[in-house]
Amino acid sequence: MRGTMKLIMGNMFAGKTTELITRIDIMRKHGRKKVLILKPSIDTRSGAGKIKNFHGRAMDAIEIPINHAKSVLQAVHEEELRVGNKFDVIAIDEVQFFTFRSGIYRIINELLENEYDVIAAGLRLDFRGEPFGSTLDLVGLCEGMHNVTLLSSFCTMCGKPAHLPQRLIDGDPAPYESTQIQVGGKESYEARCYECHKLPGRPSVQ
Repeated sequence: MRGTMKLIMGNMFAGKTTELITRIDIMRKHGRKKVLILKPSIDTRSGAGKIKNFHGRAMDAIEIPINHAKSVLQAVHEEELRVGNKFDVIAIDEVQFFTFRSGIYRIINELLENEYDVIAAGLRLDFRGEPFGSTLDLVGLCEGMHNVTLLSSFCTMCGKPAHLPQRLIDGDPAPYESTQIQVGGKESYEARCYECHKLPGRPSVQ
């Protein structure tokens, strides 16, 4: 039987990792599920081999290079050999760091075909307000919108629901041409609503 894909997505500081950790906790304690947690190695904010929310709650995780998403399958295989049983669920945090080109979509689809359930959490949009990595692509693997959770945070400027990450460089909004991936937390990002979000150098629509 094909596994089920569930996706948690939204803005920075919206509680995506908190939601992921909560669900893993419930699956392990009450569902008696064997859950393997994976994270992109580029995300160093939580410390090596950990996912961690902003409240300090942490769980052990296997790190995967973002340019070698096939390592997901290898990590699952090696951990199953180590613990001596098959996992029921594969959980992936910060999934936006894996691009479609990295093959993460096909790899997750293969996991589903091999009867693993998959739950992933990631940013929906980058600091430009554009799709980030494969997060939105993964909606296509969900059987329905009931398997998609969309979270928002609150704008640091006006308090309205915030759907965009505002990248800051020395306190000023980062320009459009800045690199897409820059790992950081509250020292370099804020949650902003569409009205308060600033993006110098945004190209006009022709």
